[in-house]
Amino acid sequence: MPDFISPAIYDILVKEKLLPTNNASFGGGVPVQFGTKNNLNASLELSTLIFDGSFFVGLKAQKLYKELITKQIAQSEADVRYQVTKAYLASLVVKENLQVLEKNRSNLQNVYKELNEIFKAGFVEKLDVERIELSLQQLDSEKEKLDRIAGITKNLLKFQMNYPLDQPLIQSQTLDDILKSSYIEIMDPAIRLNPQARPEYAVIDQAIKLSQINIKRYKGSYLPSLFGFASHQESLQRTKLFDSKDNSWFPTTVVGLNLNVPIFDGFDRKAKISKAKTVLFRTELQRSEFERGVQLEFENAKTQYINALTSLDSRKKSLVLAEKIYNTSKIKFKEGVGSSLEITTAERDLYQAQANILDAQYNLIVTKVELDKALGKI
Repeated sequence: MPDFISPAIYDILVKEKLLPTNNASFGGGVPVQFGTKNNLNASLELSTLIFDGSFFVGLKAQKLYKELITKQIAQSEADVRYQVTKAYLASLVVKENLQVLEKNRSNLQNVYKELNEIFKAGFVEKLDVERIELSLQQLDSEKEKLDRIAGITKNLLKFQMNYPLDQPLIQSQTLDDILKSSYIEIMDPAIRLNPQARPEYAVIDQAIKLSQINIKRYKGSYLPSLFGFASHQESLQRTKLFDSKDNSWFPTTVVGLNLNVPIFDGFDRKAKISKAKTVLFRTELQRSEFERGVQLEFENAKTQYINALTSLDSRKKSLVLAEKIYNTSKIKFKEGVGSSLEITTAERDLYQAQANILDAQYNLIVTKVELDKALGKI
């Protein structure tokens, strides 16, 4: 059957200048181009999360984690203060021992000079002088040892403080200064244990909150998630790209929602929830053990503090008695009714009593520090 329609359509397209003029018959192949020579597309796409159970729980977990870091820093700072305090006290007690030793050596040196003059006058034997001289040598040896220990304890203090080891460090306080603030009424009702005051408790408690949030996050993953999206596109079609008179922009806008519904994950979420619950149980158990441990620490610190108070009181009495015996021995020796052996014996007893006092003062201060640590006051 002859084709009457195709030639008619072809003629219309040629008249509208949509096809080039061609003298060839319609049955021949003619290459043609549809559309404009220049096309320009511009698009903007937006997407947003509307609902996701695990996502919003995760945001809360992030906030809790930041708080956990802050509490861990507070715990580390408390630990540093505790270590620095103990190192400071150790260095201070060695320093005070040195001062007492130097004072004793100065007193003994005076005794030695007096005794040497008496020996030259022929009233005492050389053995008496040599006994005092031996005591001086022992004090010198003890001083050298304490000097080395003082250097070690001072460097330990600098290390705990993160202070340059090659820089001088002056300790302006004395044991007596610190001792004044170490006396407390141990049975005062105000001295009450509160585990929550400890920085360690805050860290454990925050870890529990994170574990609880973790469980909620995994449970939230069972819920569907909803996303919204929007897309807008503008297409420019022109024969001449920069011909502003030709308004050939064609807009296209699409708006929609994307809903994801979890169906089956091979029990992965269930396993994660079970594991998170185990972590939560262990952390809660850790908090319970910490509370009982703090109670034991507090009771031990109280007992040690009471013992330190009793010991200090007893050693004060011993020091008074040792000083009395030493002074009496010196008087008797000068009057010719005592011996140098009696003086050296009384001298050793006095030195021991002085050392015991310093040791008792140190123990009292340390037990007060331990008590403050148990109460969360460091």
